[in-house]
Amino acid sequence: MAVPTIDSVFPNNGSAGIPLGAEVEITFDRGIDLKSGESNVVIYGVDFDRTSGPDSALWIDEQGNNPYFLKSPGFSGTVDCEYELFYVDAGGAILDPQPVVNSEADEIANNYRHKLLVKPKALLAPNANYTVYIIGNSEGGTSKGITARTVFEIVPTVINPEATMVCYGGYEGVGDDTLHVKITTPGDIGQAKYKWWYAAAGEPSATLGKTTSRRYRRLEDGLQIRFTGSNYSVDDEFTFDVMAPDFLEDSFTFTFDTGTGSIIEVPDTASTSVIGTSSSLSASNAFLEILDMDPEDGSSHMPLDTRTISIKFSADLDPATITQDNVAIYAYPVSGRYGGKEVNELVKKLTVNGDELIIEI
Repeated sequence: MAVPTIDSVFPNNGSAGIPLGAEVEITFDRGIDLKSGESNVVIYGVDFDRTSGPDSALWIDEQGNNPYFLKSPGFSGTVDCEYELFYVDAGGAILDPQPVVNSEADEIANNYRHKLLVKPKALLAPNANYTVYIIGNSEGGTSKGITARTVFEIVPTVINPEATMVCYGGYEGVGDDTLHVKITTPGDIGQAKYKWWYAAAGEPSATLGKTTSRRYRRLEDGLQIRFTGSNYSVDDEFTFDVMAPDFLEDSFTFTFDTGTGSIIEVPDTASTSVIGTSSSLSASNAFLEILDMDPEDGSSHMPLDTRTISIKFSADLDPATITQDNVAIYAYPVSGRYGGKEVNELVKKLTVNGDELIIEI
């Protein structure tokens, strides 16, 4: 195998005005292990200490309490994320459907590469600086960091095509090998039993008597398997290749600043510049911003007859883009449910007047 390198990232290093709903994208020149991506890519942003809150303000709620008191400083800035991994083509476009890749040779022959999507579970803070850490095997002489793909697709030899299995994790062994899993007792999940072994050691070395499960069952060397189908037959067999890990050689960081919060989604002009560049997004890719609104964001105790919302933008709007589908107004009950629902979408009338959007409800 060969060590992975980074092709490109989004946001670009040093970018400003990034939408609050943006995902971090890291494209590698080959496949990587999802587990290694989950463990070795971290987004760090707004933090607070024991007595102050975000933005260094003193946080006291209406009851006189500080919700951040006695919180651990220096750790709360880590952004809680979900991770997804997709094969992309040489231009970075996600392949649909995702290809079956049985070996590193398949990746090389088809010029496949992996894009890691790091998806914050909540919106990022507005007007905040974030740092993305990509950990490689560059410190301390220990093996750690993102690794090239070590576990390839499972090849089944089964009587019933509904008999399926998946593998998760990253191989931590010292040499390339092939892992075998064979059914020894027939039946469905929880009834069927299996044994497993490495090809280099041979079937006589198999670990025996394990029961199939839809939960992940640990093998060894960082590998776990899960049975996902039904009606397993004796001698149904699943094999997959494992490769000794090759780590990203260096660790990287890049930073970006979020915008005011007026834009939530990522625009089509999202940058995919290579990591390490210092240029920001060009002026031609400037984001549309909200300059003013009435009522103001977060307003309370508004008159009961308030039925109009006015939003002023930084440039004239294209009326064709202001539709019932991409502008929504939701009503939330004070408590409980209203009409059997926790959230109700309201009927509205939309009017565009130059740089102003008027919403009547």
